[in-house]
Amino acid sequence: MHFTIERMRLIKMLENVRRKLAGQKKKEKDVRLYACAARVFTEANGVVGGHKALVLVEGGCTAALEPLLTLLKTYDNKEHVTIQADERALHMFTTTWPIRGYTRQVSPPGNFAVGSVTDTWLATRQEPQQTGRDS
Repeated sequence: MHFTIERMRLIKMLENVRRKLAGQKKKEKDVRLYACAARVFTEANGVVGGHKALVLVEGGCTAALEPLLTLLKTYDNKEHVTIQADERALHMFTTTWPIRGYTRQVSPPGNFAVGSVTDTWLATRQEPQQTGRDS
């Protein structure tokens, strides 16, 4: 797994999934972090968060939620974070973090409609006509 995402966006995603849902007996201490389909997803406590990111290698892992969140907050001078993970560890800036359950086989939690960007709105636009004589 290898991706780059806005640091504050990843922090917000982790903060959203760390909350315990109503009716849940206890809060999960781990977060599932995975990158696929040009997005990064976080999953814990029955909540999934996702955002667009630059995904270079797809994959997923499980890490301790609170220490990972605290570590991300210490890099307050960084706008983006690049995270790399393999079977042994998660690498972020100069930090190596232990993980569990690494996999290369991941899929997004839902279906996303990804369409091509077009400029068809220009085709319907009419050019103003000139009045007067052409010389």
